[in-house]
Amino acid sequence: MPFVIQWVESCSGAEDIVKLQTPAGQLVIYSQQDVITRTDWELDVCFNQSCEHELDPYWQNPDKRINIKLLKQGSAYRNQVWAALCQIPFGETISYSALAKKIGSSARAVGNACRDNPYALFIPCHRVVSVSGMGGYCGQTDGGLMTIKYKLLEFEASHKR
Repeated sequence: MPFVIQWVESCSGAEDIVKLQTPAGQLVIYSQQDVITRTDWELDVCFNQSCEHELDPYWQNPDKRINIKLLKQGSAYRNQVWAALCQIPFGETISYSALAKKIGSSARAVGNACRDNPYALFIPCHRVVSVSGMGGYCGQTDGGLMTIKYKLLEFEASHKR
């Protein structure tokens, strides 16, 4: 995995917001101190903007490991699903039902945990698909967020080793 996650139990201070242009769209990263507290995709931004940021090396070389700190949140079950998502190899996908079987759960519950993932990109819920197609992304099954899911999967497929 390119992202080496350190889970942090709590953080405080003023919230910083960084907007990062990626090949998939603009990612908004919220943090306190140096701990990321959530991420969101910004859909109403032109995809041709450029931005210098510490995550740029990921897009240049997806094999590069990047250390990040994420604020731990969610239920024990959601954390179990998110940990399983982090085990899906770069450039590969798994179905909701196959992931559910691995962790002893149901496909619907896995899908709900994916929808509630506060760390799009860092916890790769985009790698989970339906047995009959793409499934959803961030709670949507069409529109701008699905475009981002396609772009993330295309990026990973083109850089898979």
